[in-house]
Amino acid sequence: TAEQPPAPAAVLAAEPAAAPADAPAEPTFTPMTRRPVLNNASAVREAMDALYPPLLRSAGIGGTTNVWFYIDENGAVLRRAVNLTSGHDAMDQAALKVAERMTFEPARNGDRVVPVWVALDITFEP
Repeated sequence: TAEQPPAPAAVLAAEPAAAPADAPAEPTFTPMTRRPVLNNASAVREAMDALYPPLLRSAGIGGTTNVWFYIDENGAVLRRAVNLTSGHDAMDQAALKVAERMTFEPARNGDRVVPVWVALDITFEP
């Protein structure tokens, strides 16, 4: 039999106090016809610049962290977790902090707004 690849490590970050009790703690599938759309790209770029770990930046080390986001019906990020690591803990933690600052136009399923989990890359480039 073929070996199964290891499951990606999901490292949950601290949860904002605003996350409702019925919000799924782990990524789950929600049908959607339109994905969430980032509303504040310029603020996110500023956050990425400010939060880029200085030692990694000065060493010319970049990387990508794939982050799970739980986005509510208002477009707020209520939960976030590392899905795939960049290989650098400091960079992964910075990506989670950037994720806190993101706001979205919420996902839709037909004409209904729905809360969803989505995975997005956060890439720091030297």
